[in-house]
Amino acid sequence: MTNLGPVALINHPRGSVMKKIRYALFTTIALGALTSSALADCKLRVTTWGGSYQKTYQAVAAKFEEEHNCTIEWVVGASPDHLVKSRLGQVDVATNTLLNSIAGEKEGLWMELDKAKIPNMANLYDNAVFSPYTIFANVGDYVLAYNTDKVKEAPTSWDELWKPDYKNHVVIYGFEHIPTLSLTVLQADKNGGGIDNIQPGLDRMAELVKSGNLIGSLDVESQMVSLFQTEDAWLGMLATGRMKELLEKGTSNVKFVRPAEGTFPLISTVNITKAARDPAMAQAFVDYILRPEVQVAFAVNNLYAPTVQNAPIPDDFAYRDLLVQNEEFKRLYLPDQEKITAHKAEWQNQLNRMTSK
Repeated sequence: MTNLGPVALINHPRGSVMKKIRYALFTTIALGALTSSALADCKLRVTTWGGSYQKTYQAVAAKFEEEHNCTIEWVVGASPDHLVKSRLGQVDVATNTLLNSIAGEKEGLWMELDKAKIPNMANLYDNAVFSPYTIFANVGDYVLAYNTDKVKEAPTSWDELWKPDYKNHVVIYGFEHIPTLSLTVLQADKNGGGIDNIQPGLDRMAELVKSGNLIGSLDVESQMVSLFQTEDAWLGMLATGRMKELLEKGTSNVKFVRPAEGTFPLISTVNITKAARDPAMAQAFVDYILRPEVQVAFAVNNLYAPTVQNAPIPDDFAYRDLLVQNEEFKRLYLPDQEKITAHKAEWQNQLNRMTSK
């Protein structure tokens, strides 16, 4: 066989085939390099609070980063900062409070959440879907705590706070705090009014103040815990995190119930900003945080209840009952937070006038 040499081979039909193979290989390698580079450059900007919440968030997000070859860039700060940075286009996924999510909705900051791209949304409790733009990521709640030595039968209603038996032994949060404001709206609902007719609720709160039942309406939760420890408080509202604190301190005669009217939620929300650099990756992340194992991690580490119905809490978790679940989750009492915020100063002034007479 004649040796055609390298130049002749290129001009030979086989040489043309070889050129195509070399070109295809070059193109594949080049595209692969570009794709790897693009993935390596993938950064998803996600807001979080500091402390234990961020610690859990970072721990669970490690698997997302690995699965999607995308780095989470944590935007750490207070809730108002998250809203400001969302406005400035510095955030892809915003974890925040419900009030800030509502504010962002009004400003048109959020993308509509696509259920087809976030299939785990199908597992959310109905009341964990606030709107097409906002869902609940996880939830704590304020329960009714009571001293079992002083309150012989477990209370079934928030109305128990008004019973004459508990004079000078009831504790609630200060009137400017959401749980007490929510209690006011609840009392208005139960007595012929509502959030747009708050007077029946204010009348009931004035009765509570004038009854002499209140040992305090406090702003500092540690003081509320102390009052239950010293047995000065027999009955009152308490966040589940503070109930856990009592139990950890060895207090055995304080229990809690979730009244028939429901409990008042403490909510973490999630939104995707319209400024998201990679909306598909942002939606994948929202879907990821709704996975049962991620939801359970926040429950076990932070005592925030899952908002999906397919995330059972391990039976051996010591504080399992402190997490609002199932029918109790569906009974969470959440009056219009925006209206509460808009009117709380006016309501407080009115209550002060009513109780100073």
